[in-house]
Amino acid sequence: MSDAGPYVSFDVASSPAPAGHYRLLGADVSYYTAKIGAWLAYKRIACRRELATRDAFAREILPRVGYPVIPVLLTPDDTVLQDTTDMIDVLEARHPSPPTVPDTAPGRFLNYLIELYCDEWIKMPALHYRWQYDRAFAALEFGRNNDPDLAPDAQRAIGLKIANRFSGWLGPLGITPETAPTVEADYLQLLALLDAHFTHAPTLLGGPPSLADFALYGPFHAHLLRDPHSGRVMRQHAPRVVTYLERLRCVPAPASSLPFAIDELPATLWPALRLLSRDYVPILAAQHAAVQQWLATAAAGRVPRDIGRHRVRLGRGTTLEVTGERALFTYDSWMLQRALDVYHAARPSDRALIEDLSALAGSTALLAAGCPQRLRREAYRLVHG
Repeated sequence: MSDAGPYVSFDVASSPAPAGHYRLLGADVSYYTAKIGAWLAYKRIACRRELATRDAFAREILPRVGYPVIPVLLTPDDTVLQDTTDMIDVLEARHPSPPTVPDTAPGRFLNYLIELYCDEWIKMPALHYRWQYDRAFAALEFGRNNDPDLAPDAQRAIGLKIANRFSGWLGPLGITPETAPTVEADYLQLLALLDAHFTHAPTLLGGPPSLADFALYGPFHAHLLRDPHSGRVMRQHAPRVVTYLERLRCVPAPASSLPFAIDELPATLWPALRLLSRDYVPILAAQHAAVQQWLATAAAGRVPRDIGRHRVRLGRGTTLEVTGERALFTYDSWMLQRALDVYHAARPSDRALIEDLSALAGSTALLAAGCPQRLRREAYRLVHG
């Protein structure tokens, strides 16, 4: 454990990490690096943040993980953790204080649900705004991170090549010129609802910071606040959201407990969750059913990132309702499986509470999803069988 001051940004590692320290390889521009970086800081876990340069990829990430990805966390005993959900599962058990996941089934379920929304659905505005409005900024950031010793023009050229790969996610996510206005309108509505929420509540669930807050911090800080255009949008439309993010960045004092009671959750939370659920729940339910059907006949082993495409609706019930095509992502099903496992393992009284909060969040349809075909993560990849 270590005393936590302001959140520390990433820099090139020039010496071995101190004994007993974790090493987080990532970059400030990275969605999931922001999530785990803020979580580690709040947990007061001794950790050195190392910029994931070209050299770090060659020496550390590719030989250990097998493909280029950040963040990567190296434990003091040199164990490699790659996925932020895996990281938090492992480290919450190793470092239980301060707690960030409630010890009740309803509390865990709600945190896992919000983490799923933030990790996989808020990608829509996060990636849209970056690649529609802030491409030049992000490309230069990628170049600086990859080759910090090169001249700016060379960094920019390298960054543009990297940017082309990341911006290629827009199509699979269902972001097109036709759907973009709906993505923006929904994001502005989400900002308004969260700004109203943070008028009265210091965190998403109203108490000490929890996993839900750090999951939201990932896209909201690394993309939507830090990038120039989207940062101006957030400051203009949701100044209280900005204040909330900066409080997390400055590392709140740790809490000794993480109480959870549905009737004590802020009423302002539910409109924001219902907005996120409106389109994503039917998309996720259909996608999960397709993934389960595919797994039933697929050979055991590694599971691809997506298994095809399906038609989706965005902006349901609004004047900007639009249809488009989106990939059938398998990772979302693994995260949904985690939440459903909590629900199915809960005692009857807790299952009833989970059903109550799902009704408030607009996510009831997900509780009927089955997981007979099990997914797991093995050797940094999703597998089944």
